[in-house]
Amino acid sequence: MAIVWTTEPMQQSKATAAVVIKNPNEVKNAFTVTDAPEASAALQLDSAQEVNQLKDFLKNYDMTSISTDELKKVGRRLYNSGAIDEVAFGMFISGNGAFDEKGNQANTHVRYNAVALFNQRLEEYSQFLEDNPVHSNSDNLRWKQGMIAANHAVGALAYFANSASHKLALDEQA
Repeated sequence: MAIVWTTEPMQQSKATAAVVIKNPNEVKNAFTVTDAPEASAALQLDSAQEVNQLKDFLKNYDMTSISTDELKKVGRRLYNSGAIDEVAFGMFISGNGAFDEKGNQANTHVRYNAVALFNQRLEEYSQFLEDNPVHSNSDNLRWKQGMIAANHAVGALAYFANSASHKLALDEQA
């Protein structure tokens, strides 16, 4: 066997495939929201006006068939309004986890079920921390809390996006 020396840099790929969603038809889980007050609370919406503005924004989005490009827009809207923190925002902008050989997000136009994806990622991460307690440090637990917040947000968004009512009434008692 001979060793061949070269001056060319070694090319290493940063490519990763998208997360394979095990249950792509999942629309209900522990984070499913069933009423407007619960959805408003999950997104920290305080008025009917905020709810209606969000509902108008979401009219073209379906959390069970959304692309990474669209999920980034939704996540940015939630983050800017204070509905989610930077860790939960990270879940939104990471999308389905597909990256090309240069480390750039890939196939950001491909649609997938965000409800199923977010829930699966949380379940897998929770299992990882349970199987590897040495990794249950404050940073990893903070990431897990962000994943939980992102799941709550997606559940609320799915409710608002699929709500038949054009006027969502909130109980605004003082």
